[in-house]
Amino acid sequence: MKDWVQRKLNDVISDDVQAKMKEKMAESGVTVPISASMLMRIFQKQMTKQDQIQQFSISFQDSYIHVNGIIKKFLVRIPFSIVLEPLEAKERTLVFKIHEMKPLNQNWINYRIFHKPPVTTYEEKQIHINLNEIDKVKVIPVGKIKQFSIQDEKLRVKIGL
Repeated sequence: MKDWVQRKLNDVISDDVQAKMKEKMAESGVTVPISASMLMRIFQKQMTKQDQIQQFSISFQDSYIHVNGIIKKFLVRIPFSIVLEPLEAKERTLVFKIHEMKPLNQNWINYRIFHKPPVTTYEEKQIHINLNEIDKVKVIPVGKIKQFSIQDEKLRVKIGL
């Protein structure tokens, strides 16, 4: 029965229309706005006192994510400022690269802040954030990230099939 319906549809609808329909279906999805406070909650849930990170904050500026705070090492307080640049999306995980870091780009700082599996991981100067930990994304049961961008101080993620 299904094959018969498919053959009839092929007879009625031209290849151009079918291609356009498939394209529209591939483009469609649900856009989820993610605020800086939502991202901060993900990181704060994972932070422990052993991490010794204080005054942690996240903000969106232009097309970058800015992460600021103070980290302690051997009783020395080191203020840090990290600028993350969006790279790509894999399934429901966003990948960012470190665009800029002040006062110094040290792997141990990045590792202590960002390497908190399974939600966030840090490897080879890239930060992977699993968005399934955000309630707004978790509500959508199927699909993967089609595109994402930073607009109006929000990370806008489009999830589709």
